[in-house]
Amino acid sequence: MKATKVLKYGISPWLLLVVSLAGCARAPAPAEAPPAKVEGEIKRVIEVEVDGLTCHYQRQSFWIEEAFSTHLADQAQFKTDFQQDFEQGLTQSDVTVSASDYSFAFDPTTRSTSTRCDVHSAIWKEDSGYRASFFWLLTPLGLDFIDDNFTESETGLSWEGSINDIPTTVSVKLPTIDSTVYKAWAEPIGHCHDHAWWPAES
Repeated sequence: MKATKVLKYGISPWLLLVVSLAGCARAPAPAEAPPAKVEGEIKRVIEVEVDGLTCHYQRQSFWIEEAFSTHLADQAQFKTDFQQDFEQGLTQSDVTVSASDYSFAFDPTTRSTSTRCDVHSAIWKEDSGYRASFFWLLTPLGLDFIDDNFTESETGLSWEGSINDIPTTVSVKLPTIDSTVYKAWAEPIGHCHDHAWWPAES
């Protein structure tokens, strides 16, 4: 009905098609099982920082004593399991991404593990500037920038909540440009459900 009314005022069907494709409307996703709970994990802090065309990823997990002792005793297995799980999550992206340069740290004082790696091909340059996909980050966590009310700021997007009863913090640090806040659907600096964009530096 809306399309019929618009056409009555002389707007071509081609323009309607361009307008509909220009947005970043999210198609309904098929029903998925919630992300699996990691046994013994009691807190999780995830940080992603954009650096050029690379996303620097870091995850710090805090564990109950028994779980941490198991990971500390078999660090090789922990590293293998993490890398396999993380790279499985990368396949849930709208673009082909990859990870490299993994590093791991185990802190007995805080009973925490820290994992870092670099994610590639999630950011690309367009005529209007840069665009980044965060499907690879959000989908495995069951999150969405808009639907889950990420806090918007001039430095990026952040969220605090609980995932499978694990207190979780997620922060995505994006380039700061003229102190402009990354607002939903805004141009030339903004975000949609799973993407963010910003202009190239002049």
